[in-house]
Amino acid sequence: MKSKGVSGFTAVFIIIILFAIGFAVFQIGRIQFTYGTISEKVETAARIGTVQNDNVIMQELIREAAEAKVTLIPEQIWIDHSISDSFRIVVEYDDSVNILGLYTYRRHLVIDKVEPIKVRF
Repeated sequence: MKSKGVSGFTAVFIIIILFAIGFAVFQIGRIQFTYGTISEKVETAARIGTVQNDNVIMQELIREAAEAKVTLIPEQIWIDHSISDSFRIVVEYDDSVNILGLYTYRRHLVIDKVEPIKVRF
C-alpha cells in the first residue's frame, strides 16, 4: 500500500496545533518582556533615586508600570535606605495570562535592584 502523504484534514489540524503553541509562547513571552521592561525602569529609578523623594519614585514606577499594562500599588514597592553607600528598590507583583481559556499562566515576580550611591565633587 502506497502512502499518499498528509491528508487535508491532518494538514489543517497540524496548522491549528502550531498556531495554538505559537500563541501560548507569545503570551508567556509577553509576561517576560513586561518583566524586563519594568526591571529596567526600576534600575533607572535606583540609579537616580538618591536625588528624588521616595513618593516621587513610587509614583513614577506606578505610572511607568501602567504604561506596560501592569498595575502596581505603593505597597508593592519597597525603597531601602538602610544599606550604607547604596540605594535599593524592590518591586513585587503578580502577572498572569489566560491561554486560550484552557490554562492560566501565573507568575509572582520580584525585581530587586541595588545601586551604589555615587558622590561627585
